[in-house]
Amino acid sequence: MNDQLKARLKGIQDVLMSHYHGTKLLPTAAKGDEREVLVRDFLEKVFPLPYRFGSGVVIDGSGGLSGQLDVIVEWPFFASFPAPEGKQRLYLAESVAFAIELKSDLCAQWRQVKNTIKQLSPLRRHWQGALTCGPAGGMTEHDEMRSRIPCVVVGFTGHKTIASLHKQLTETPEEERPDAALIIESGFYVNRWAGPVGAAEVGFLACCFDGSYFVRNVVTAVPNVTGYLGL
Repeated sequence: MNDQLKARLKGIQDVLMSHYHGTKLLPTAAKGDEREVLVRDFLEKVFPLPYRFGSGVVIDGSGGLSGQLDVIVEWPFFASFPAPEGKQRLYLAESVAFAIELKSDLCAQWRQVKNTIKQLSPLRRHWQGALTCGPAGGMTEHDEMRSRIPCVVVGFTGHKTIASLHKQLTETPEEERPDAALIIESGFYVNRWAGPVGAAEVGFLACCFDGSYFVRNVVTAVPNVTGYLGL
């Protein structure tokens, strides 16, 4: 890896872990809020405009409802709806590029991860027209398209080997399985399609690359809103 890039990524990991160690003795609510804000602030620095980062719940046109999601990465071409005087938003599925679930210890809290994904995975984004970009490039036009919402889980600490993290991912039932998992402390990163991707700075960078794909794979789209209107 390029030495300058490696050093920068290591610096980011160190800062994230410093914040974690500085808040781990605080009450759970305070720790959770601190970590959520920290990751959102980091993402906002890494990902370019015009993507927006928030938290809240997601609904789809079929009446599906997710649980509370720590971080939601929002496309710039749809609306979402904040609570009056609050930070939590109600998102239409078609406005969500991907979600992030954040944990202190990914190994110890995997059951919570499964519960979150189980609520999110049935939701579908429904577009009456879309232009998508594949992993290797190339544009495809769709007259109509449905897709699920990807979710990445991030733990400050967790599994002691990348093999055990991958085993946890692959042995999780499909409807409860996240698309990818990152442990910040070690940089262990695994995903559904490539298995164990890397550790340390390599894993951290791979997670950023996958997140970049999630936000750019739909270039533009027109949502089908008939379900929300009860039509």
